[in-house]
Amino acid sequence: MQQDILVSVIVPVYNVESYLCRCVDSILNQTYRNLEVILVDDGATDASGAICDDYAGRDDRVRVIHKENGGLSSARNAGIDVARGTYLEFVDSDDWLEPDGVESLLSLALEQNTELVAGGRYDVNAETGERKQGLCPTRTEVISGEELVSRIFRWDNCDSSACDKLFHKRLFRQIRFPLGVVCEDVPVMYLIALDAGRAAMLDKPIYNYYHRHGSISTEKVITDKTFHFSQHTEKILPYIEKHHPAIAPEARYLRLRSLIHALLLLDQAGPESRKQYREISRQYRLELRRNGPIIVSSSLLGRQEKLTALLLGINAYRIFRRIYHGIR
Repeated sequence: MQQDILVSVIVPVYNVESYLCRCVDSILNQTYRNLEVILVDDGATDASGAICDDYAGRDDRVRVIHKENGGLSSARNAGIDVARGTYLEFVDSDDWLEPDGVESLLSLALEQNTELVAGGRYDVNAETGERKQGLCPTRTEVISGEELVSRIFRWDNCDSSACDKLFHKRLFRQIRFPLGVVCEDVPVMYLIALDAGRAAMLDKPIYNYYHRHGSISTEKVITDKTFHFSQHTEKILPYIEKHHPAIAPEARYLRLRSLIHALLLLDQAGPESRKQYREISRQYRLELRRNGPIIVSSSLLGRQEKLTALLLGINAYRIFRRIYHGIR
């Protein structure tokens, strides 16, 4: 394909000296060559910043930003602000791209004249090295923005991750990733998809998602961040109900799933965490009880999800689980 369109690949970098070279090499060795690689050193305290500078000295496609630590969203936003490319792609610094990842996404974007393309990914277990296909569209097609949001909310072969997608820079003209939160893609991606109006779906993995102990995605300790996902869905649901009622059931499903997720983590936590977050737990259980009829009649929730939600709502899940495992 023609190489006249610049793609900006934005990589937030923080204390990943053991993984960074694999990530950057996978980008520089792409079959599509017209790239600018923006490495955002987010105040790293290891050798990551120096590694970034070394790459910039060896390849003029690499640009480095050194900044005070502000978190993943802050680093991504810094990259967006200086990006010169027509299209943007995001890669986390412990992950890596398939060799033809950029080319596959861009080719489909140009072929279908879309500003947003969603591809698939592999999930890689850091402990065993095992790689399995993760979320991935089942076929290559073009769908509406609402349909993409519906699939994202249902985890239907795609989700809200920014890292397995290609974006026209226009889509970030007014939007940025929220600061100081985790699950930062959740409150952004549905707005991006709706703004794009339509999206192309690529039926192949182009991204390798490295699941390692201690990363944001695998952290299980109960903190305020545990509830960021449910706080995002609290805002998403009324927005969708007002502006896109056709996919309100999917937004309601996402909301219920976020409540179930938070309450399950709390139920498995120690007594101090349950005491500390007692009021949040009470509010979430009350919301599940209020949604009892919707939970029972939902076609999106499975039988086990419905039972779990109802038991959590009446604060009986832990007791039921003990009885169940005692019988088995």
